[in-house]
Amino acid sequence: MFAVTGITLNHADFVESKASVQSVEKTLPAPLLKTVNRSRNSKTLPLSFEKWMDAHTGLDLNNFELQWSEYELYGKYAQPATQRWFSLDLETGTMYQESVSGGWIAFFNDLHKGRNTGFWWQMFLDLFSVATLIFAATGLWLLKRYAKGRQSTWPLVFAGIGLPALMLFISTTASAAESELTVQIQRQDVAEYHNPYLAIWLADTRHQKLMNIKVLYDGRMANSKGEKWLKDLRLWWRRAGRFATLPIDGVSGATRPPGSFTVNLSPYMNQLTRFPAGDYFIFVEAARELGGRELVKIPLQLPFSSPVQLTRSGRQELGTITLKTEP
Repeated sequence: MFAVTGITLNHADFVESKASVQSVEKTLPAPLLKTVNRSRNSKTLPLSFEKWMDAHTGLDLNNFELQWSEYELYGKYAQPATQRWFSLDLETGTMYQESVSGGWIAFFNDLHKGRNTGFWWQMFLDLFSVATLIFAATGLWLLKRYAKGRQSTWPLVFAGIGLPALMLFISTTASAAESELTVQIQRQDVAEYHNPYLAIWLADTRHQKLMNIKVLYDGRMANSKGEKWLKDLRLWWRRAGRFATLPIDGVSGATRPPGSFTVNLSPYMNQLTRFPAGDYFIFVEAARELGGRELVKIPLQLPFSSPVQLTRSGRQELGTITLKTEP
């Protein structure tokens, strides 16, 4: 199973797993929205809201992990190949709920990675890994024991290490470009790392999207499969992504590795001058598979009357974000 799922994971662009997606969008009644807002930052939800969700979505929220922010309540519950989540706009009462079932291939892929599998399966993976290390160590000991009679032993051992390392070195590239918005992606000390998806957009004071600036995701996957993970950029998806035709010309791009990259805002400056004078925000949202989600917003005033340099910092997925503009 681990060998086969290793192949399916390595060729995920070609080995498709058809997902079944069900979604519901409703507006919470005003009195119930006030009740939810009074429960901000609580680990439990009002019983009236749980009953309303059960009636309109069929979800039992008892096992959901809750995340509160100043503008949104987000809940998620995940099992191998199955994810259920909802988001509630705490200002407007708009509720969007989605249930995704990935199928059998996705199920076994998640077992391979230990994703959303619970304590006992993760314990089995650890024991399996320890047994494999013992098997490898005793194999090396046997090689050393019989190496005198086989001159090819150590050249083959070192080739098995050196050739993959050489291939990895050759395939590693880095690129950078100058721009007015500099975004730092944090390095993570994790065993399995995936480059995060990012969305950068301009919004008004009610967080409504006015202009997409950059959307970075894996667009190389067959049949535009990478687009389905854009939903993990929850605020951008709810405010802009689900209405957009992808890829967005001049905006969509590839994901970036850890480090800093820049976005040239010059092509957008003429459009920025057309917005009414007032307060606005540039949002930078990141979401990473097997990782976290983070949202950073940079306040600004339009129109620009003088050079601007603003800096904000994330805590987990995003590092320092710097905005530089010229009037």
